[in-house]
Amino acid sequence: MRTGPRIDREAWLMTVAARRIDPDVWTKERFLAWASMRAGDRSYEFDGVRPVAMAPATLGHNGIARNIRETIRSRLPVESGCKAYGPQQPIETVGGALREPDAFIACSAPSRTSVTIAAPIVVFEVLSPGKENRRRDEEEKVDEYESVPTILPYVVVESESRGVRVFWRQPGERAWRRKALDEAGPLSVPEFGVTLNFFEI
Repeated sequence: MRTGPRIDREAWLMTVAARRIDPDVWTKERFLAWASMRAGDRSYEFDGVRPVAMAPATLGHNGIARNIRETIRSRLPVESGCKAYGPQQPIETVGGALREPDAFIACSAPSRTSVTIAAPIVVFEVLSPGKENRRRDEEEKVDEYESVPTILPYVVVESESRGVRVFWRQPGERAWRRKALDEAGPLSVPEFGVTLNFFEI
């Protein structure tokens, strides 16, 4: 007959799943090694301190992100040597943080074995439903992307309504300027002569 206190297995599993990772031992290199062993698992970003699990994306979110990537790819000038990436190629921001934008354009020439993409120029994030997701994309990432001098526009796209906000600056400027687009659009990416409208997105 078993003696001793009864263990609530469900509560124990929840406690283990919620256990915080020791932030003192996490580095970008450790995160990349750890993430490479989780193929097929849920997506994670690295905030410079610890892994951050990403919320499962809705069909609407994924559809908008795919539309952005496909439209950009079809319109980027071939002679520019630039490419559209996303959503599983990370870019490095402040403090070694690694983010995976829904879509971005970079003109660097990464090797086939590269994990991160250097020198992004245009970044798109589609807002995920939920207060915490919105706070991350509209507050934390705005500051992080501002720390990357090569990023000129950062475009935040709503997934539950028709709306776009653009944070932008000229080459050499440090601080963002901000503007919101109405439903008519269009969204211009003058760095590459690309224009998108809301119906395409």
